[in-house]
Amino acid sequence: MDSNISTTAIIDQLNKNNFLPGLYIVSTPIGNLADISIRSLSALSLSSLILCEDTRTSKKLTMKFGIKNKLKAFHKFNATKEIPNILRKLKEGLIVSIISDAGTPLISDPGESLVNKCIEEKISVYSIPGASSVLGSIVVSGIDASKFTFLGFSPQVKKLKENFLEKIIFSNETVVIFESPKRLKKLLLTFIDSIPSRKIAVIRELTKRNEEIVRGKPQFVYDEFNDRVSIKGEITLVIEGIDYDKKNQFSNEEIDAFINLYKKTLSDKDIVTKISNKLNVSKRVVYQLIIDSKK
Repeated sequence: MDSNISTTAIIDQLNKNNFLPGLYIVSTPIGNLADISIRSLSALSLSSLILCEDTRTSKKLTMKFGIKNKLKAFHKFNATKEIPNILRKLKEGLIVSIISDAGTPLISDPGESLVNKCIEEKISVYSIPGASSVLGSIVVSGIDASKFTFLGFSPQVKKLKENFLEKIIFSNETVVIFESPKRLKKLLLTFIDSIPSRKIAVIRELTKRNEEIVRGKPQFVYDEFNDRVSIKGEITLVIEGIDYDKKNQFSNEEIDAFINLYKKTLSDKDIVTKISNKLNVSKRVVYQLIIDSKK
């Protein structure tokens, strides 16, 4: 099979009139270039301008499929400057596409400000769905996929990080997050302390040659990565939610972890009330554990 596939025949299969002027949010592969859709290739081939995070990364995709249309870097650092120029092209009746380095644009990627401006200016916005590491990860995780929350990347500011962790700990839905491979071990250690009994899955390099999925309790998953000098690639984590209908499901060690999470910012009374309400455990149990922690 020719590694550089011409899109001419593909576009001929799709009436060009199906692509009206406007902004196209185009999903691209998250690793395996064979995951590109015919409609995505057609939209990119018909675009007067393709907005991307990094032209060097996106050029690999466009060259692979013989697309020679102009690529333009578009990110949070130049969005304010570039949006007026982009809107001008769209108002001229042109097709403009926005892609990310991998996957579906606007999911932890720039572009939201442009979409909102288009909506304000009554410029049509179209979605061309495709690969998503969020959905791709949750369906192979072995964890409930019927309802879930996506939280994006773990923040590094202390207060924001505490709030982020709290959302994971107290969620009654499956949670999906992204994490840097350099910070993965540290995050898993946090999960060992705070949610040791929950099922989690770490999905690394999804759809790529070195794809890896590690499933289990936090301690097991941490042990799988602990001896590695270097961890590389895109990381997605899927974390099981709480079953709030199950009473007294938390061990004293887990409740202690929650106490430690709040003791620097809340009074003992507030800690007891919050943990009791959130975890459906006796206030007496929480209070006794607070007393024991001070001995």
